[in-house]
Amino acid sequence: MNEQDFHKKFTGSLSSLESELETETKERQVNVFVMGLPRSGTTLLTQLLYKNTNLLCTNNLIARFWKTPLVGAQLSRHTVSENPSDHYQSHYGRTSEIDHPHEFSWFWHDLLGVKEVGQYEPEEASSSIDWGKVRSKIINLNAILGGGLVFKPMELICFHLPRFAELFQRALFVYVGRDKMDVALSIFKARQAHGCGEDSWWGSYPPKAIYKQLKNKREALQVTHQVLYFKSLYEKKLALISSEQVLQTSYESVCARPVEFLEQVKERANRIGGDLAITKAPQPFSPRQKELEESTVDELSQAFDEAERAITEAPDMNP
Repeated sequence: MNEQDFHKKFTGSLSSLESELETETKERQVNVFVMGLPRSGTTLLTQLLYKNTNLLCTNNLIARFWKTPLVGAQLSRHTVSENPSDHYQSHYGRTSEIDHPHEFSWFWHDLLGVKEVGQYEPEEASSSIDWGKVRSKIINLNAILGGGLVFKPMELICFHLPRFAELFQRALFVYVGRDKMDVALSIFKARQAHGCGEDSWWGSYPPKAIYKQLKNKREALQVTHQVLYFKSLYEKKLALISSEQVLQTSYESVCARPVEFLEQVKERANRIGGDLAITKAPQPFSPRQKELEESTVDELSQAFDEAERAITEAPDMNP
């Protein structure tokens, strides 16, 4: 039995206990949703907020209970001591310590109707999503864990951003931007590390219709189209919600001035009804340098030019 099937059967047996824990009906906490392109610094921002503020997280234990997250949260509360370390290590978005943030992807896929990555149609899915369940799970996680949480659902939130902003009026959506070439180089390196070729994909999947057009292109074009598509998607979706609920920053500025970033989150979160406090002052970070051949940079640069021309000629490649 594989890992996913085991956890599905295991957590499925806990459904009655999950229902007993679902008691809160009022939004009382500010939750922070971190968004951005893959390899843009979203994991670092999530770790910064968890380690240096009173925000909590869905950790590596809770993530095992993606079908019954409230059971996982209750178990975590009773068994896991929160003592965030000072290091910010991760392996392509994955952390190792049991109490550290987990992006909780199976939970979000289940909640938002993602049956198969690469085959997702956000508009179609939206009409069948149980939005009451979405709201209930989040506010009951807050109630059980005893505070606001930092989440990293990235594009899955962005696809439905106006609806999330409506459901969670105390939510803060933090978007981290990064130079498009730096992102493309990092995605390219991640693909190499995971053994991806032109017949596979790594990172955020665009909707089904876009993915269908991209999946058979050469690797550099897959990456550059992926970067351009999601950059445009975030820009358009963020413009649709109140600026009071949005904080936009950049990877470079967060690395250089992390305390300033935390102060910005605190000020914005507390303005919309939260009680966010900074508990530690982290030191600046040195962004990692990409170690790729110059030929790869040239190839991606040419691919960006080609992708931008294709998007201009075919508007359906845009969000």
